[in-house]
Amino acid sequence: MTVKIAKKGNEGDGGQRLLRYLSQITGEKFIKITSIKDGVWLCHTDKKKWILKEFSSSSKLSAQIKLTELLLSNNFNHTYQFHPIHLEKHIKINQKIYGLIEYLENNTDGKKFTYQRHEHQNMALQLLKKFHEVTGKFTNELDKDLHEFNQIKKWKHRLNEFKENKKYLSKWLPNKYYYSFIDWSEWSIEYMEKNKAYFLQKPHCIIHGDVAHHNFILSNKGLYLIDFDLAKIAPASIDDLQFCNRILPHLDWSLEKLFMHRELKVYKNDKAFLSALIFPTDLLREWNYFLKYEERRGLSSFLTEITFWEFKQREKFVEEVMKHIKYQ
Repeated sequence: MTVKIAKKGNEGDGGQRLLRYLSQITGEKFIKITSIKDGVWLCHTDKKKWILKEFSSSSKLSAQIKLTELLLSNNFNHTYQFHPIHLEKHIKINQKIYGLIEYLENNTDGKKFTYQRHEHQNMALQLLKKFHEVTGKFTNELDKDLHEFNQIKKWKHRLNEFKENKKYLSKWLPNKYYYSFIDWSEWSIEYMEKNKAYFLQKPHCIIHGDVAHHNFILSNKGLYLIDFDLAKIAPASIDDLQFCNRILPHLDWSLEKLFMHRELKVYKNDKAFLSALIFPTDLLREWNYFLKYEERRGLSSFLTEITFWEFKQREKFVEEVMKHIKYQ
């Protein structure tokens, strides 16, 4: 089918054709489509809502359908389902592959999920640990669909990209900050390399791979985990590590506050895990992205905040972790 999909809320003739096409193949009456972001649209039928999402390949879509089916069949009900149409075929439009996904409503009282609330951190962590427990039961059923994840390899690549950008970074990032980020990164990677088996150790589960706050939906029925684009096979500690990276800014970069979470206490004296906490993955990721896509617009408030405003707290945190590793 050839059709121009609606963007920025403007349906147009292409949108109407798409609605007719979706109605035809699903047997449901699709009446409205609006863009949420690139590659993602909200579709309304006369009875419910669906998310139409573009996938990079048919195999990527099939892997996610298989994963969600296995989750649901193993009583993990805190995620979405794909439309039954996918039992018969994938949706192909303009030679691209799309999935039709159940839309999960946010809490109707206006409360959205946020890592700023300790209660929500706890809810997310408990849901994530349940996800790991359940996926650990069927990891072998997806070993041909999902790749094993190597944290050290990914971070070394991110660090090398950051170093290669030095001459461009100098316009925006004073040497004090640049060399601090390099020192923290290299110290962390060196220690992780000495303990590389730790980051690959079994038993494996399926990790989510992107535990950002926007991948949790707080509804009237509880908390849901969505978007498995970065799901991989790995130890559960890899997701736990990213989760810590995500919430530390909301805990004033405090180890004490971090380990107040019951599920994270197991890492309190875990030197390999602690060494990885030092790696400034968010800073390197955001600066690399900024130079690639956003430089013309100037520094965002978010990048300014995590780079400059949080620097003293993060620096103190790094020193605290290094001391903890050395003397525990």
